[in-house]
Amino acid sequence: MPSADLPFPSPRRVKVVCAVVIAHVPRSSAGNTWAFLQWALGLRQAGCDVWIVEHLDRAKLEPDPHAPAGAPSLNERLWSQVAEEWGFADRATLFLDDEAPSADAFARWAEDADVFLNLSGQFKLDHRVAHLPRRAYLDMDPGFTQLWATVSGVDMNFAPHTHFFTVGSRLPQAHLPDTGRTWIPTLPPVCLDQWRAAEPGPLPVDPAGCWTTVTHWHGYKQFPWDGRLYGDKRDSLVRVRDLPDRLGPPPRVLVATDMTSDWHDHGEFTSAGWHFAPAAAVCADLRVYRRFLAASAGEFSVAKQGYVVSRGGWFSDRAACYLALGRPVALEETGWSETLPSGDGLRAWADVDEAAAALLEFERNPVRHQAAARRIAEEHLDARKVCRAFLRALSLDLSVTQVA
Repeated sequence: MPSADLPFPSPRRVKVVCAVVIAHVPRSSAGNTWAFLQWALGLRQAGCDVWIVEHLDRAKLEPDPHAPAGAPSLNERLWSQVAEEWGFADRATLFLDDEAPSADAFARWAEDADVFLNLSGQFKLDHRVAHLPRRAYLDMDPGFTQLWATVSGVDMNFAPHTHFFTVGSRLPQAHLPDTGRTWIPTLPPVCLDQWRAAEPGPLPVDPAGCWTTVTHWHGYKQFPWDGRLYGDKRDSLVRVRDLPDRLGPPPRVLVATDMTSDWHDHGEFTSAGWHFAPAAAVCADLRVYRRFLAASAGEFSVAKQGYVVSRGGWFSDRAACYLALGRPVALEETGWSETLPSGDGLRAWADVDEAAAALLEFERNPVRHQAAARRIAEEHLDARKVCRAFLRALSLDLSVTQVA
């Protein structure tokens, strides 16, 4: 039994180095930023001490066209803004090549860190975190990650990691090549306190009464493997071109996208009753993006065709935000309905008729489905719950006091 004169070990929080992808995309990247930021915020809400890091080649910095020579780049300015605004000012390091003003402070803090979480595997300064006992890779693009690694031979940066997580809930059963890794499923976290009622402020387009989403029209090239074609968003969108006709008047499908009016698809889809808004304006600011989602009736979204073909269980981090706002979601089935409930507030669909039926049902009883949407976010996607499950999978239990 310890002597009464000896101090007990001082408790400390679990320390997590969270590698994000924020500065890489300095323009119109609110959706991307939220997807990564919510992991860092969620780990902090779960009780962890979190330091965010990112690695960017100096040659890829984008100068600010409105600033004098020698001013911080757009990338650095976004990084500083996000770190300051979301409480990471003294817990954030942007490495340019392998240098950063806070590199020494980070190294001292990380000496006894417990976990390195590498979102999308983008952080490649392995020597900065090689001493950490748990180095987790989080696959945010299930299906394509595995195809690129095994079929195309792309180095996806698996080697430095000890654990492998994925937002594909069915990845072990998916129609995909074997990477030789054991993939642990996780859901995308949503910080419930950040996604509540609509907030005041201007919007570049009014989405009131519309079923909306935010997406690139084209993403990846089609990928053939094992007799199947793994396509992108556009391949899925053409399958539901007639959706507005199934819904009837007035037109109420609005997509914020990078497609411009001179594209062939733009004419075909607008003729079919679709409306489009510039994604660059919607995604220019984190709060504008959030207001756009909140002002919508809810989300209608396809999945990349590769997610559908592989049936890996991908679920959208953007859909999680709509749900937390109490906005119903009709999301194309990828196998995710085996993990999350499909019904009130959230519905899986496999073809245009099922998609229209889901939206029409949401419209018949909006109050019920709005309440159900928020409830699903609270029960299944709450960042605190998702992040605690992630830590438990790494044999870290926050209910047990960590000691220095």
